[in-house]
Amino acid sequence: MPRCWGKTKPLAAPGTALQPQGLWTVGRDLAGEGGGDEEETKEKDLLHRPLLLIRITLSLLGIVPYSYNSDTHRYVLNWRSWAGLHTIGVFLWLCALLVSTSVGIVRVFVQSQFLQESGNHELELMGVVIIVGCLLNAWVEVINVIILGRSLCNFLNLWQMFSARTSLDPTRRLRFASCVYAIFLYAFVFAVLVVAVLGPSDMLMGIVDLLTQVLFLVSPQWLAQETLAVQVVRVVVALVVCHLYMVYKGSLFLFVSICHMLHNVLEGWRNQLSHTLHVAWQDAGLDHLEQHSSCQVVQLDQLVQSHCQVVMMVRKTETIFSSTLQCFYATQVVTLCLELYLVAYRIGVGTGYYGHEAIWQAIIISQTCIVFFLVSLKASRVCEEAERCVDVLRHGLPYTASDKDKFHFGELTVALTSSPICISGGRFFTINRPFIITVVGAVLSYFVIVLQLKLPSASSVRQNLAALNTTTFNHTL
Repeated sequence: MPRCWGKTKPLAAPGTALQPQGLWTVGRDLAGEGGGDEEETKEKDLLHRPLLLIRITLSLLGIVPYSYNSDTHRYVLNWRSWAGLHTIGVFLWLCALLVSTSVGIVRVFVQSQFLQESGNHELELMGVVIIVGCLLNAWVEVINVIILGRSLCNFLNLWQMFSARTSLDPTRRLRFASCVYAIFLYAFVFAVLVVAVLGPSDMLMGIVDLLTQVLFLVSPQWLAQETLAVQVVRVVVALVVCHLYMVYKGSLFLFVSICHMLHNVLEGWRNQLSHTLHVAWQDAGLDHLEQHSSCQVVQLDQLVQSHCQVVMMVRKTETIFSSTLQCFYATQVVTLCLELYLVAYRIGVGTGYYGHEAIWQAIIISQTCIVFFLVSLKASRVCEEAERCVDVLRHGLPYTASDKDKFHFGELTVALTSSPICISGGRFFTINRPFIITVVGAVLSYFVIVLQLKLPSASSVRQNLAALNTTTFNHTL
């Protein structure tokens, strides 16, 4: 039995049924009684190895202002440290980039010659809008880290103590999953850079040139010189875009890793509850089915306490990542629509894809869809696992159970059925499978409509109608 669970209070009054008894808190553990060396080792190694690659990536990008203190076994935030100053510098850089981008977009729309001279101005503008969406998400991520930096440190410390004080394992298969996320991030950036170096298409170069005008306020006349300085500026723009993309997606992969941990503890807690109820029925002599389980028997009052801690972890995850999810879904839907519009445009005009253009555009669309489904499905698994816990309660308790067990079983029933346990975007939307189907259906409907409007037959019909209307109008005059 974990050390902190040995301190349970007697049966509470019915008026306090919703308040778990003997609940350990952060303050109690931080000021605690000094555990053994085994507990300290478990706390120290909990998040270091599983999230190593993602943490190194985010540290290089400048959005990890906190560090782990080996003396206190806690994550601490120090803005005067190198990591804190790095984060502040990245924030100032993104703020300046956001201001220059706003000015650059206004300049592009004011310059009438751009819309007249560029034949692919529509596609170039859409490419710029997609990158601006990455910039906005990266800026929100850095602001979120600066505002909620200490809350994030406390959240990570809670995971340390939760794993040390319970038998639940939140890091099961987390190291492999986090390595896959980080490798995917690097592989996408490397693939796009390789395709761009081997043979950039005209549309890609047009997007890069327009990004140079928008981000760095460079005049198109200077870009037309094709000097060495122009090539250097284009390379700098590519590096800036890679940095924005990795800050944006890397923060999402950290959220996905947290959802993985939440799913692990909910699944472990459900197995403990199921095994405890099974043993209760066996002791009553009413259940003769054999159940092979490696779970230890946990008392119902202990399950009430651990469930309260799991719910607290879910709520803190919502608080920390709510702005991230709101900005992600707001821009991701627009990004998917714009990328599918580029495909519909190529199909509609009948030009098709040539050279490396098809490769890099397929890579971009694929990674957008993969990230969308990865974030959505991982977050929805938390809600689904919580619903499975409710099904376990249907086994009930035998009539011969003690009054104390019946009371705590009632506590669990109220806790599991009164309020849903799920990940939401600031309570504006709940991430579950119906939500995913709604978003996907809206994006696909948009693609079908745009594809119908861009087909050559539809274009010719519109041109014939326009010519007929013009002729009729002239005859009328």
